[in-house]
Amino acid sequence: MRELDAEETELLRILDEGVPTPALIGMMRDLSEILEGKGYTIQARVAEVAADRLQLLEAGLKA
Repeated sequence: MRELDAEETELLRILDEGVPTPALIGMMRDLSEILEGKGYTIQARVAEVAADRLQLLEAGLKA
C-alpha cells in the first residue's frame, strides 16, 4: 500500500475532525427538502426527525 501524499494527509485530517453539529443539522434539513421535492416523503420525514433529534441532543449538551 502506498503512502499518502501531503494533500491526501491534510484531507484525511480534515475529515477526521468531524462535522460541527449545527452544520450537520442544516445538512439534514436540506436533505429533507431535497427528498420532499423528489417525492420521497417518508425519507424526507426521517431526515427531518434526525435533524430534530440532533438539535435536542445539542441543546441538552449545552444545558
